[in-house]
Amino acid sequence: MNEESSERRRRMHKRTVECDGYLRDDGLWEVEARLIDTKPFAQQDRYRGELKPGEPVHDIALRLAVDDGMTIVEAETIMRSTPFPTCIEVEPILQRLVGERIGKGWRALVRQKIGPLETCTHLSELLGPAVTALFQTMSYGKTPEGGGSLDNQRSSTERPFFIGGCHSWRTDGPIVAEMFPQFSAKRPAGA
Repeated sequence: MNEESSERRRRMHKRTVECDGYLRDDGLWEVEARLIDTKPFAQQDRYRGELKPGEPVHDIALRLAVDDGMTIVEAETIMRSTPFPTCIEVEPILQRLVGERIGKGWRALVRQKIGPLETCTHLSELLGPAVTALFQTMSYGKTPEGGGSLDNQRSSTERPFFIGGCHSWRTDGPIVAEMFPQFSAKRPAGA
């Protein structure tokens, strides 16, 4: 997108989502995700007084640590800036996910464990990019230097989590047929 069209539009809001993934010394995988909402103009906040341009309306972060099987071992939320003082009451909510496995049915599991009125919409939204960043963090394995992202999974007898998860990884597509023929549903030409 281009910033040059500023004479035809005015920015009214900016949301930044940033995720960082780590391999910890104890062998756990960790992701930190942060969502920041700002306005480019001064505004009056009922509970915090005047917010200057660029000062966060929302500054919400979460941290998840998982084992190699994608079971959540640790979960934490930090509500740094919120529009209402009651928002911080949801900080402990992600603890309900400790012991749960991220995988097929993940979104439904989260909805089952955490009701919509028990959490913050922004925190719920942040779980999506956090989990996909976690998958990317783990994709090269624990010894990534010089390897390809799939080297540690190609000879797998257990279907990798990403197969069947998007257009390129569909089981009847050319990528799965080439890279993971053991999980391919692609029919040979003329069959």
